[in-house]
Amino acid sequence: MTTFEKRRLDRFRYWQGQMLRSADFQAQAADTAQHRWWHNRALHNAFGVYQGLTAYALSDSSGQLSGVRIAPGVAYDCFGRELIVDSPQRIKLPVNVPPPPVKMWLLVRYDSQADCSAHAMEEICWSSSGTQGTVTFTWLPKDQVHLRDGVALAEVDYDSTGRNLSTTFVRPGARPISRPKIASGATVPAATVWGPWTIDTPIQIPSGGKVLRPTSIGVSTRIDTSAAGFTQTPCYFAWLAGPLFNASSGQLLPDMFCSLSDESPTGFTFQMWFPPPPPPIALIELASPSASSASSGLQIIRSDTDFYPFARRQKLYVQWLACQMPTTVPYIPLQLRMLNEFLLPLVLQKPVLLNPAMAINIAK
Repeated sequence: MTTFEKRRLDRFRYWQGQMLRSADFQAQAADTAQHRWWHNRALHNAFGVYQGLTAYALSDSSGQLSGVRIAPGVAYDCFGRELIVDSPQRIKLPVNVPPPPVKMWLLVRYDSQADCSAHAMEEICWSSSGTQGTVTFTWLPKDQVHLRDGVALAEVDYDSTGRNLSTTFVRPGARPISRPKIASGATVPAATVWGPWTIDTPIQIPSGGKVLRPTSIGVSTRIDTSAAGFTQTPCYFAWLAGPLFNASSGQLLPDMFCSLSDESPTGFTFQMWFPPPPPPIALIELASPSASSASSGLQIIRSDTDFYPFARRQKLYVQWLACQMPTTVPYIPLQLRMLNEFLLPLVLQKPVLLNPAMAINIAK
């Protein structure tokens, strides 16, 4: 079980009129499974729990831990083989436990010798009793667990106080086959197309009413990310790059109020707000010449007209990073999928009254 089968992979060819036996179909199915397992471990590095397989504690009448319940789910072992548990499983605690203190791990692993039903499909099968099919569960001490032994699902601590299901145990997680799509880029230094960032502000008119007038509060630029090929709006991160201070002219650009807007799969808008100048009373309170920007020769850029020549001279540009996470598909057990496939055509055609006993048998 812990050793990998060394199978020579061949291409199966048949001729006209050839009589095929069951062994031929089994060999072809095994060869297809081996190719899929190679693909899983070589290209996707699939190992660990992909979804589900959550462990819950089971207690006896005295309140002591008596077993572990495993929820349905999917995992992959170190060989890339699928470990599919289609129904909840109740696992009893091990009998032969080393003297405490000791930590016992519950492992799920592939069992090619499992009894498969006649409806088995591609190395994955479920028996009529609703057991786990081609996977088995085993207990091993933590210090004796090897990567080939399977995927750890739970940990039970045995100490002087008794036995408890560990709450700090972290299961190995399989990386999804659909990886996050990450892209980065930057605009051209000294050639970034900047424009005014305006908002509509109410202005009082002599007639007593108010009108909305565009007011410039900063600068903005549109970043095109269509070359990344995002299919959904990713998470964008952007920042202004380049020197923000010019020693010769004494100009300083306060890069503290940047934001993003109008995010889409093909781009976003990078905006930078210029804080307004301080009120005159604040300038009067600055009695120290070193504290005044005017007396020290420091010029703060506060308008878009001052920003455009400064950005060209300092060769400012925008750098960005985007990440699109894969869509998470919920795991649906096989029995529930079969139930939906049976009931959906009946519901779409006409209302059908099902016998409650019949529905219970189908769910089982």
